[in-house]
Amino acid sequence: MSRLAKRWHGCASPLLAAIALLVSAAAHAQYADLDRADWKEDAAPPPPVYSTSRLIDIEMPRSATVRMGIDPETITINHDTGIVRYVAVARGPSAVNATYEGIRCATGEYRVYARQVQGNPWTPSGENDWKSMRGQTSVMVQHPYRLARDGMCIGTGVRQTVADMVRELKSGNRSLYY
Repeated sequence: MSRLAKRWHGCASPLLAAIALLVSAAAHAQYADLDRADWKEDAAPPPPVYSTSRLIDIEMPRSATVRMGIDPETITINHDTGIVRYVAVARGPSAVNATYEGIRCATGEYRVYARQVQGNPWTPSGENDWKSMRGQTSVMVQHPYRLARDGMCIGTGVRQTVADMVRELKSGNRSLYY
């Protein structure tokens, strides 16, 4: 390896880390006011129509008997509130169920707005609280964190477009998410 190549190789990792930190800081600055105490959530629209044929798989533990996926056509971004909403679909050996959910990258939280069991009508979840995405032990509620990490969030900010999110979710790369 040439001297120049060795020098570049030694600088590449710190340089990439510095660039990633700057991108993360810029995203955080954009959404810094979204974790204030006076933050207000907008009214969630009704759950969108989803299709199991368009699902992007969400990484799940190998021991999971349920496969999770997200229909990319259901993803919406509200940049004013910092909320990303989507439909997640759980496919098991004997059932297909869906949840209409939201993620707040700025605070590391998620919430479920509605549930659909086996193609029946959507029913409101009855849960109005945002919950931490971190530290969830049940396999069935680990997917919001995985979605945030795998492409919906960048740092504590929301990606700019749904197309950016879909590209990242399909790529298998992991974002700089806490």
